[in-house]
Amino acid sequence: MKHVALTIDGREALLGHVEKFQTMALRANGRVANDDDILPSFANIDDLPEAPANTGMMADTRVATPNGPRRIDELSAGDHVLDAEGRTATVRHVLTTDAPRNAFMLRAPYFGLDHDIVAAPDQRIVVTSDIAEYLFGEETVIMPVWALSDGRRVGHYETRKSDRMYQLQLDTPAPLAIGRCAVSALYKDGATQGRVLSDEEARCFATEHRSGYHN
Repeated sequence: MKHVALTIDGREALLGHVEKFQTMALRANGRVANDDDILPSFANIDDLPEAPANTGMMADTRVATPNGPRRIDELSAGDHVLDAEGRTATVRHVLTTDAPRNAFMLRAPYFGLDHDIVAAPDQRIVVTSDIAEYLFGEETVIMPVWALSDGRRVGHYETRKSDRMYQLQLDTPAPLAIGRCAVSALYKDGATQGRVLSDEEARCFATEHRSGYHN
């Protein structure tokens, strides 16, 4: 068995002897290494995900779980939530970022939401729309919330300096559920299920959306 040394301020510590560090590292990694020559708890100890810039939701967002809605800031690694199909998913990480100054409020009951939520501009949700079918040949797509801004269902929201955005990494690529709204979460390298609009496609959608397109 190899020991892993960590040097802090010029002092070296052999973490391989400390059970507490093993437990913490296993929880952080969310997986076990297959290398017999090194403790599993030290594999990829620094390989923690980062929330993409300008994504996430405010602390009071209530995520669907098997035991009812819970605030996103109350969730932690290992907790169970529901994906958009009603299946149980496990939270791998809860990530936070500074809230962008100009976020967006999505108002219930639009998009299947059961309460108003505040999200960062690039937070993506699943939307079924005639406009999407007209433009892209697919009725259901994943798009950033800024593309849905119309001043009624989705409007600008000015955050405070102290506000934080929360993002979940799940053990499934399926979107998570907020009420009946499907919201993109993180999965491994950021992949998510569904047809994700590019920035150019999102701008096209936003133009048609604001012009009041009707099929």
